[in-house]
This record gives sequence, C-alpha cells and structure tokens, in this order.
Amino acid sequence: MNKCVIAVLSALLTMPFTTLLAQPTVNQGMDEGGVEDMFVHPFLAHMGLPEMPNEVSLRITGYRTRFIGGNTEGDLAVHIEASLLKNVGLHIRADGIQHEDYSEVMVQYAVRADKKLHNGISLFGQVSIPTGEVKSNTYKGLFGISGQLTLTNVVVWDGNIHYDPKDKMIEHENAFVFRGSAKLYPILEISGHKTKEMAEVYLLPAIKFRIDKSSAFGVGVQVAASHDREFDSRGLFTYDVAF
Repeated sequence: MNKCVIAVLSALLTMPFTTLLAQPTVNQGMDEGGVEDMFVHPFLAHMGLPEMPNEVSLRITGYRTRFIGGNTEGDLAVHIEASLLKNVGLHIRADGIQHEDYSEVMVQYAVRADKKLHNGISLFGQVSIPTGEVKSNTYKGLFGISGQLTLTNVVVWDGNIHYDPKDKMIEHENAFVFRGSAKLYPILEISGHKTKEMAEVYLLPAIKFRIDKSSAFGVGVQVAASHDREFDSRGLFTYDVAF
C-alpha cells in the first residue's frame, strides 16, 4: 500500500480521538441514552463506550471468506456486549467459531463520557483465549483505548486501538455508522493490524436495516486494502438483538 493511502488511513484513525479529547459532548436531540435511540451497532467493530446500565446486546454474523488463490471458507462470529456496572462494560467476541484461533474477553471502563454514553473515551483490558488450533496455554493479554463520537442524528463513530505485547502487534478498528433514515444505516469500517514485518488493512462497506427498536440485520463485503492480507474478500450477513 503506497504512502499516500497509509497517510489517509492514519488520519482517519487519529482524528476522532483528538476530537473527543477536545469536545466530548455533542449529542443534541437524543433523549433515551445508549446508541440504540438513534443508531444501530457497528457491523464488526467494538463499541467505543460500554452499554447503558442493564443493557445486553448480541451480534451474530455469518460470513464466507475468499482467500488468495480462490479457496473459500465459511464461519460464524458472535459478539456479546453487556453492562457490568455504571461505566463498566464486558465484551465477549469470537470472530470465527470454527476457524479462528482465539476468542476475546474484554473489560471496558469509560473514563470520560456524557451521561447518556453517546460521546466519550474508554480504557480496556483484554484476554485472548485459545479456542482454535493453537496450544491451550497460549493466552494473550492486550490493552488499549476506545472512543465514541456522535454527531446529532447524522453519524456515530466507534473506534479502538490496542497493543498485543506478546506478538508486538498494534490492532485498530474504526466504524462510521450513518443514519440514512429511521430504518436504513450505511456503514463503513476500517480495521487492521501492524507488526514490524507486515501491515494489513481491510475496508468494510455495509448497510443495516432496523427491524424494531431492539433488533436489526445487515449485509456487507469486507475487502483487503493492503498488499499484506489474510484474505482477499469476505461476504457477511449479521443479525443484532438487544435485551
């Protein structure tokens, strides 16, 4: 990937965090709190802030991956987000039940946020648990920062960046969820990871349709945007439900 593309992606990764530090509350027009009152959850990315108290959400995503050379493989991802205490959330995430080597358990604390958890910054710690074809004692601990920025009823950004000391790897996710209408939500996600040897970047344009206040479904295509890549493309279908 050329230097110009890397510069643009770096700006996208850092600009929302800078904005949050300067102006953490821009949530005019939102009454109930939590992202569900105006927006749906991101497609794959973590939420930048914990869920509202007494809320639990579940994302189930089926996908088909096309690898270099044309081979394909299907899998199912599960992502649970729950409120533990005020400003403290729990994430349990498996990006692939059959083929991924690790599943994630993450505790997230909102260190600066407005009362309705529309805008703010969180710190989190994560344990990656071996659930695939790796040694059973190869646990990994990660830590990072995440954030959420809501611009009235136009767009909400959720992003995170974290570091894996064991693999010396930086991982990042950015999700931009736009409100096309009360039922229609275009989404763009940028994700990837970087080590000394390689840097992978993936783009995920998608769309979600709200079924009712507590559920939605969506479709998307994730494509590699860098020379280094784990796969070429991935077609996804997701269903979200909140409790």
